[in-house]
Amino acid sequence: MYDANSKATPLLLEELTRPLKSWPAIYHAMDVIANRITPRHYDQGGAVSFYDHLISLGEDHDACLLLDTLHGEFAYQAGTSALFPGKVLAHSVPEWSRGERIVIAHYSKDDVQDRMQVPRPLLPTQLGWWSKHGPNIAVASS
Repeated sequence: MYDANSKATPLLLEELTRPLKSWPAIYHAMDVIANRITPRHYDQGGAVSFYDHLISLGEDHDACLLLDTLHGEFAYQAGTSALFPGKVLAHSVPEWSRGERIVIAHYSKDDVQDRMQVPRPLLPTQLGWWSKHGPNIAVASS
């Protein structure tokens, strides 16, 4: 995803009518959500192989991040960072009982990759990672 977005984002910046000199993240978009529940949803505009990066901020809250597809509930206090494929996994944040919740959601748009004619990355696999990064790992062919 990093490689694909590294190719697409500079091309997108060149096409803007009011050009930016740079963009502060590898992701194409960011949302700031303050003190709002997040209903269960899948990310409509992403690619299957793109990961959302959520950073939970705020003060003294007890919110939970639900990955509904996995039936998972995770503590989501300030300082928590979560990476997951939002187009594949339904996710939500229900009501919490105290404190101020803020999240910065970073994500990428599949349409940007299409427009810039940059192919999407493949889904990562453990074998692929080890064959690229593992020390002296022999990969058996099938």
